[in-house]
Amino acid sequence: MRQPKGFTLLELLVTLAVCGILSAIALPHMAQWRDNTRLRTSVMDLFVELQHARMTAVRNNRNVIVAFKTDDQGAVDGTYTIFVDNGSQKSAMWTHEKGEAVLRSGKILPGVRLLKVSFAGGIPRTRFSPMGFPNGFGGHIYMRNQQGRYMGIHVNINGRPRIVRSDTGETGTWE
Repeated sequence: MRQPKGFTLLELLVTLAVCGILSAIALPHMAQWRDNTRLRTSVMDLFVELQHARMTAVRNNRNVIVAFKTDDQGAVDGTYTIFVDNGSQKSAMWTHEKGEAVLRSGKILPGVRLLKVSFAGGIPRTRFSPMGFPNGFGGHIYMRNQQGRYMGIHVNINGRPRIVRSDTGETGTWE
């Protein structure tokens, strides 16, 4: 007698049913994983950019500006530019002028929202001096993903950025 080759229809249907059940269980977790990864990536990218800006200011003995783009109401949209300020126009120190080298331009990833960007005076920009110090007393950048997870960056008075987390995103809960 010959042995049948291949799978029966019943075996294929059972396999498809098991794959469907496993997919239904895994998909919501994959969406959460993707959102959390986007938040971590956005924070890490900006953290590295701030360190690079600080090191460039010291290495080139120039002010380096990290400026977040704002709309007409002052809301930050997640786009930022990092450039070397050549100091040619004191009145336009915080804006990128023709001839000033752009080190980086970036945007926070989709699904991640900037809650607050605040440096000296509550403005969404900072300047690293040739000594590596930020203007004022440092500042912070806070972000939130669609899953309600909060992460951010604190820049201390010495210009050193540090990644922070919060369970609620409220003031005083970032550590």
